[in-house]
Formats: sequence, C-alpha cells, structure tokens
Amino acid sequence: MLPTIILHGWSDNSTSFAGLAKWLQTEHGIPAIDIFLGDYLSMNDEVTLFDLGYAFDRALQKSVISQEPHSFNAIVHSTGGLVVREYLRQKCLDPDTGRRDAKSTPIQHLCMLAPANFGSPLATLGKSILGRVFKGWKWNGFGESGQKVLDALELASPYSFDLAVDDLFDPEFPIFAPENTMTTVMVGTTAYPGALKSTMHEDGSDGTVRVATANLQASYFKIDFKDADKIPDFVEVPRNIKELALAVFHRNHGSITQPDDPTQHTEWENTLVSALTISPVDYPRHLQRCQQLTDQTFAEGIKGENAAWYHRFQHVVFRVHDQHGAPIDDFMIEFYQEPRDPEDHVFKEINTKVLAKVTKNQRAANHRSIFFDLTELDGYLNTPAKPVVEMSVSAAHISRRIRFRNPELGVEVFRAGNPTFIRPNQPILVDITLHRDPDTDSPDPAVNVFRLTAANT
Repeated sequence: MLPTIILHGWSDNSTSFAGLAKWLQTEHGIPAIDIFLGDYLSMNDEVTLFDLGYAFDRALQKSVISQEPHSFNAIVHSTGGLVVREYLRQKCLDPDTGRRDAKSTPIQHLCMLAPANFGSPLATLGKSILGRVFKGWKWNGFGESGQKVLDALELASPYSFDLAVDDLFDPEFPIFAPENTMTTVMVGTTAYPGALKSTMHEDGSDGTVRVATANLQASYFKIDFKDADKIPDFVEVPRNIKELALAVFHRNHGSITQPDDPTQHTEWENTLVSALTISPVDYPRHLQRCQQLTDQTFAEGIKGENAAWYHRFQHVVFRVHDQHGAPIDDFMIEFYQEPRDPEDHVFKEINTKVLAKVTKNQRAANHRSIFFDLTELDGYLNTPAKPVVEMSVSAAHISRRIRFRNPELGVEVFRAGNPTFIRPNQPILVDITLHRDPDTDSPDPAVNVFRLTAANT
C-alpha cells in the first residue's frame, strides 16, 4: 500500500487521529513509517485555504513522500477535505501553459470523512465565542478563530463555489475520475451525544456538516433571465465525472473517524479499506456498495424515533449577478405555481415545510443557500393537487436610471416525476443572470444615463 497522509479539520490537530493511524497499522498491516499525520494552522485569522494548499505542497517537498503521480493516499476529515482539494487544484497546474493536468495528481486514493466540501452551518458559530463550546480554548493565536478559513467554510461561500467550478465542472480537469484520484466520501447523519451539542443538531447533518454539503457529487445550473417576457434558458453544466462515491452511516461528525465505534463497524471498516485499496476497474462496484449502504442507513433511520434526521435534503447555492458579472446583493427568490393557484397554496407549502433553512452568506450577499427537505417535497408533489413549482428571482432596482430586467415568467423546478432539479443528498450550484439596463429612452433628460445630440441643434 502507498504511504497514507491523514489531515484533520478546523481547530483540530493530528493527535485526534493517532487511534485511526494505529488501527491502520495493527489491523491492516500498514507500516507505521508509511503513515503520516499532517498538522496545519487553522485558527490563525490571516491564514487562507490557498495558503494551506500551498503549505501542504511545501511540507511534502521537505518530506520523504514523493509527489510524482499516484505517490500517496490521503484520509481527510472535515476542513481537511478543502485543504487537499486546494492542494490538488494548485499542484496539478502547469505554470508554463496555465492548464491543469488531472493525470499528474500525486494522490491515488482519497477518503473523505465528513468533509465540509460545500461548507458547514456551524462556520458562522465558529467565528463567535460560542464556537468554543464545541472545541474548547485550543488555538495558538489567542482570540483568533481562523477567520478566513471559516469564511471559506461558511454556507454559500464564493470559495466553495469557485473551487467546485474548477475541480468538478472543468471538462479539462477531471481530477476525481477513477483513473486519476479515486475518491470516497463517508459521512454520518446523527447528532452529537450530550444535551448541549444535540440542541444544535440540524436534520440531514452529522452535527457539523450536512450530508448534502459533504457530498462531492454536485450539480451546476445556469439560468439567464435575458428576456423578461420569455421562459428563461435553464442549462445544466455537466460534471466532469459521472459519479462519486458517497456512503452515509449512523454516526456523527466525530465518530465517523473512530475505528472503535461499534455502530455499523463492519460496514465502516469495509468502506474505508475499500476506499484506500480499490483499482479503477473496481470503482463502479465500490460506488454501488456505497449507494446500497446509504439506502440501508436511511431506510433504517426513517423508521426510528429520530426519523427527521433521515429526511433527504438538497443544498442549493444561488449566485446572482448581472450580465457583466457584477454581483447583485438585493434580490428575492420565490417559489410558486402559476397559474391555477390564486391563493398561493404552493408558495405557502414550500415556504413553511419544504424550505428548511435559508442562509445569506455574510461576506458575499449575492450568494445565498436554501436547504430543501426533499422528503417533505416528495410527499407534497404526490398529493392529489399535483402541484407544479416554478422559481423566479427579482432584484431591487438601483435607481430610476438603473433598473433590472426582472422576469415576468419563472422556470419550472419541481414536479412529480421530473427529477431535473430534485437531487437527494446533493449540493446544487445555480448561477443566475439578471440583466441591468441603464435608461436611455426617458423623455426626462435627468433620467437618461447616456444620450446623443446632433451638433447643429
């Protein structure tokens, strides 16, 4: 087996993974010399994920580990998933051509344990003093919380959006294709033990990350509301790899890393070992086993006393901008049915039951996430009314002179039997373009942004 590097998450350190390293040595015969525990600064405010990716590369250069293609395996937890993705984005870039080459990846197998691939609802909490409830006072910059790392970890962050565009949707950089980096995500969907931590639990999560934000198998749509009186273009950008393995367990954010946890131990062990040993030809079977395990976990959980934990959700991030790419911060996204719903029953149902949480990114107001409860949605779409749910967006006009071309028609997103925009346990990215029009037609000269006048008048 190749050397294995284990990376921790935000506010943690390598000592948390000594037990996992020992288990790999004693139970699976990996020599201690071939296991490396990485430590990085995640609680210093000036450090970014770009810095951490670059620092990982520099640390490897000083080590005995080669960075030739397929030289080592990696196990990452939580924020460690973003660190290694950033490392790959940088490392596989040819400085001479400016193009990325996925075949040059040094990582052969990548096992992600509860990765925060698309953020965590606790990132904003981590920036505050309340974040110490979960991790204690364990950082080397007193009063610091890793502000820039937490900014990247916040739901709907520009960082996670742009990273996904690069490593999941760039057709020239299929870094997670099995022949390049064989990747497996393992995540839980149960609460932390203890009264205080359990009160912070969010259904569809492991207490820290959502199943849908851990999952790398994302979707990406673009909607251009160019013509206000026409149904807009609604285009799906293909992912550069068809499927990525996701295995969901009856575990929380901490116990997903623990070999001595008895919950689904055999399934956990088999999945992790497979994630570190499979060949590209075996990856389709590995995908199938992970899907079967996930289905089993949800089927068992939905019948238990904490059934709401096992609802299936999707995490949708909207990025709204004008036709020039400039961000639009003041906007509203609505879900409704038009026509046949004069009393707005669909609007009420979606907003009271299906929309579990709406979050505006603190650093980028034009980025917003909506957490959809697809278990509730499925029940509603299959009622006798058979509703058809449309989505539209409108932005506040800048002034009398600068106005947005707000659409009169929406785009269909939810209908029973139509899975186009229904992706259980997945993250979805949506780029929305609203067109911004400067006034050039008003008879009032004070309103015209630009006008031409003949010289002889």
